[in-house]
Amino acid sequence: MSFREKKAWLTIFALLVVFLPYSVFMVSVYHQPNPDIGYLAQLAGIAIAAFIVLECVLLLVARKLSPEDAGIPVDERDQLFAYKASRIAYLTLIGLVVTVTFPMIHVHAGNWGFGMLYLGAIILAEILRASLLIRQYRRGY
Repeated sequence: MSFREKKAWLTIFALLVVFLPYSVFMVSVYHQPNPDIGYLAQLAGIAIAAFIVLECVLLLVARKLSPEDAGIPVDERDQLFAYKASRIAYLTLIGLVVTVTFPMIHVHAGNWGFGMLYLGAIILAEILRASLLIRQYRRGY
């Protein structure tokens, strides 16, 4: 497995480890009688910081375990894989954001859930991007 494929796996792992518990916890915190918006924003900041730290630590460990593979420069094949994966993930993100925006405009309810759906759309698009990279590295084209 190449270092770039490992990096994609680590991204998926870090996103799931941080944002699945975050989403569950955020639902319970938000649905209290008077949710503190400052506290909710602080929780979001902590989750983002935890994701960044976790991914950096995992990448450093992966780099340490395979230093010869990590130092290989990016070639045209790697760039093509990244462009293809980013293109599909971006189109998916746009579709998900449009899908979330429609009920946000037409349904009269709290907008917190829709904000969480936006976050979910971004996370799903990033997981899709990393998954497509893994698939392309496995197929070789």
